[in-house]
Amino acid sequence: MIPLSRRRPTSISIFAIAFLGAAVLSCIDGLVRIPVQLKSQNTFTWLSRDVLIVWHSAWLSIALIPVAMVWLSAIRFARWMVSIMALAKLAGLLFAVPVLPMLVRMQPLWLASLPLGLFAVAFLFTPASNRWFADKGGVDPAVFE
Repeated sequence: MIPLSRRRPTSISIFAIAFLGAAVLSCIDGLVRIPVQLKSQNTFTWLSRDVLIVWHSAWLSIALIPVAMVWLSAIRFARWMVSIMALAKLAGLLFAVPVLPMLVRMQPLWLASLPLGLFAVAFLFTPASNRWFADKGGVDPAVFE
């Protein structure tokens, strides 16, 4: 773990804020759409309001993991994992182009979270971010071995 006192590059801070913003937008969209999801379910009769709240909260918590991996530990795997997932979301959006007008009306927050997430991922590949992932820092005087 990198000491919290060590200064993070601006690009890493922008990534963390934008990625968390995208996750929060997606979570809010899911929570707002719970009544629609409950009315439209045909096969999943076991779904309840509480289950859906836990589901969307869990996805928000899962989104915090790569942010912590990048912010606290500068783990290179997290950069690539987030990038691959962002590309998968972009591919999914390309398949959804025919229904894009409906998505704009039905899920505007979720749709806004996609470009925000891609914006966040772009900041993981700036020169300052590359130095952040390459430099693990020196010895932290607060850590005893």
